[in-house]
Amino acid sequence: MSKSLPMNGVQRITIHHDAINSSGLVRQADVARRLESIRRAHLARGSEWVDIGYHYIIDPEGRIWQGRPISIEGAHVAKTNPHNLGVMLMGNFDEHRPSQQALATLDAFVTDQMRRFRVPINRVYTHKELRETACPGVHLQRYMVATRSGSGRMAHG
Repeated sequence: MSKSLPMNGVQRITIHHDAINSSGLVRQADVARRLESIRRAHLARGSEWVDIGYHYIIDPEGRIWQGRPISIEGAHVAKTNPHNLGVMLMGNFDEHRPSQQALATLDAFVTDQMRRFRVPINRVYTHKELRETACPGVHLQRYMVATRSGSGRMAHG
């Protein structure tokens, strides 16, 4: 943790997926094992990876898990991590759609974080919108466009 950078406030929020199929991922113990596997993989990437790269993770059942403390900068969008809150949904959303539970939690949680940190809707991004990547997958990308639109749940949260 001594190599981590302080977050120093939140000015944007970025949504991701882990690109791992989450079909059948229901039990908390199974989610915890998956998260520990992600944590080990992230720690193996280098010194800026002091924990899971994302601040928060939403599992398919809609439970929220802490990835890394909000007090330290994330490692989830290269060259765009300062003041950037990282939220990841578990699943590969090029292969399947996010669960309704995960989407409901995403909308409510991100809306709460927007209020908490005074982040406007136009500062809520997907990974794809900040860097050339497939993340967060076609299905979650479509959902994010809709939920941030004028009639979307996140826009009206």
